[in-house]
Amino acid sequence: MSAKIEAIGGMSEMHKGSLCRLLPWDTEFFGCRIASICGDSLNEEQALQIDVWSRSHHIQCLYFLARMDDPATIQTAGKHGFGLADIRVTLDYVMHNSNQPARPDASAGINIRPFQADDLVGLQSMARTGHTDTRFFKDSHFSREHAEELYSTWIARDTEGRAQIVWVAASMANEPLGYISCHVDSARQEGRIGLVGVSSQARRRGIGKSLVLTALGWFKTQGVNKVMVVTQGNNLAAQRLYQQCGFLSRDLQIWYHKWYPTVD
Repeated sequence: MSAKIEAIGGMSEMHKGSLCRLLPWDTEFFGCRIASICGDSLNEEQALQIDVWSRSHHIQCLYFLARMDDPATIQTAGKHGFGLADIRVTLDYVMHNSNQPARPDASAGINIRPFQADDLVGLQSMARTGHTDTRFFKDSHFSREHAEELYSTWIARDTEGRAQIVWVAASMANEPLGYISCHVDSARQEGRIGLVGVSSQARRRGIGKSLVLTALGWFKTQGVNKVMVVTQGNNLAAQRLYQQCGFLSRDLQIWYHKWYPTVD
């Protein structure tokens, strides 16, 4: 039910006018030099320039988030060795004065509450195995261990303050069964759902929906006008969940990865 954060550390190295930017956090985490293309379209001349830049900066993996409505971009990406990694689906929930988020259903034996320090181990365990439909699990160049650790690190950093709040679905024994992280851009009056996960043993009990509705109610109290969430094109269950909660699809994009041969 999640979206990959573009650079989990939120930092990149980019010069004005550059076609690409180096991603230091991704580079350090995965142990190979990773960069990202700055724009969402690609033509023949740009593809050649990007190859020159990537080789001069010893890039091993290049991310490209492309628009889906430009056949020339898709054809150029395929011609120049970009491999399809994922379909990125963006959905929005628009707040209105008359549009009060629905209250979460009272799930028997489930308590939705803010994160507590004792939850972290359980949340990280869920995160390691709960996001296997994302591009880092699909791309075999990334090890399973690295992909699992990515989401374990992601939820940990959200609980450490990168997210304004992390809501946890807990059992009567206070065992964490699910989570949702919430981010607010106060300047733009917009909210964003980060990671959503439910334990494999607790699915099909309405916990995911209760978490999303709880998050929407909290966003309402923060005065945001719109809430955004990103998921994967093949994750139909997540898309249905968000649509049931009042989200509407806003955009589709294509994630590509291009790998360059390692040169000693």
